[in-house]
Amino acid sequence: MQTKTVGQRIRYLRTQSSMTQKALAEVLYVSHRTISSWELDKTEPDITSIIKLSALFHASLNYLLIGESKNTL
Repeated sequence: MQTKTVGQRIRYLRTQSSMTQKALAEVLYVSHRTISSWELDKTEPDITSIIKLSALFHASLNYLLIGESKNTL
């Protein structure tokens, strides 16, 4: 699936992992409203959250940030 924004990629990875926004929020120690805000492209995650998302979903930082190559090296 081609996704265009950071928020769309986060939502895609979360749904592919069968996680709710609440479950992801608990793992990242943020509110479910924060996850919603990211996925709706109202705000973007900080670098610490991006790194945690990368590790959690086994996705490269390049994929999360610019949409290149989903798999980590």
